[in-house]
Amino acid sequence: MMIKKLLSKNSIDLLRKCIENHNKELLYIIDLEKIVDIDPDLGNDLRDCVSDELIEHGFNGDEPNDYDIQLESLIDEIGRHYL
Repeated sequence: MMIKKLLSKNSIDLLRKCIENHNKELLYIIDLEKIVDIDPDLGNDLRDCVSDELIEHGFNGDEPNDYDIQLESLIDEIGRHYL
């Protein structure tokens, strides 16, 4: 299934940012207009990009901020679809 049909536009935009920052080779998953078989390994690669973004740019205080919460939610959302 195309990832664009599984995730919201906001989630896709956030995922794109994470992929651009951490593994540009995966951009084809978002940009490709045909069906891409996203198996658990590829799903984990996507989640790794988001996790790397969270580690690098998140958790800048005692309490999670909006960006932290969005990233954690995206990790969960990807996991529900691919794992």
